[in-house]
Amino acid sequence: MKEMTAKEAGANLLPSKFLISAIILAVMLLIGFFAYRGAQKPEAPAGSPQMTTISQSALEENYGLRVQLLAVTGAGGLVDLRLQIADAEKARAFLDDPANFPALRVGNDVDLRVSEDIAEQGIQFENGKSIFVLYPNTQNALKPGDPVTIVFGDLQVEAIEAQ
Repeated sequence: MKEMTAKEAGANLLPSKFLISAIILAVMLLIGFFAYRGAQKPEAPAGSPQMTTISQSALEENYGLRVQLLAVTGAGGLVDLRLQIADAEKARAFLDDPANFPALRVGNDVDLRVSEDIAEQGIQFENGKSIFVLYPNTQNALKPGDPVTIVFGDLQVEAIEAQ
């Protein structure tokens, strides 16, 4: 019968210790990467040279929507956008395309958006009805008095002062 020595047993453990150390290092690097990404600023708007700017009156006349309110609420953590349907047929034709669901541009460097689930919810298109949308105010990007541009796909409404 062959006796096992301490040298032979220790030689087999060396690769597994190295492998465990490599796995721990890889996990720590991944955690660091995701922590860094989470600490970055909110989503930067995609610069589009095709963006068309219209007035609030043109939004109502051409697309059947009137801006009722744009305000910071919820102790600064939410932005409340209220749109009134002035012409149900125009609004339906415009908002049936999910790409036209409104986003908010704060300055030139931050877009506030809602999740796709919210953007895909059904809207009751009736004259005089209101559409209420709450946006997360990511890293308090918007403060009362700041200018905000409402973006609908490749269309934007002239800047409005947030309340």
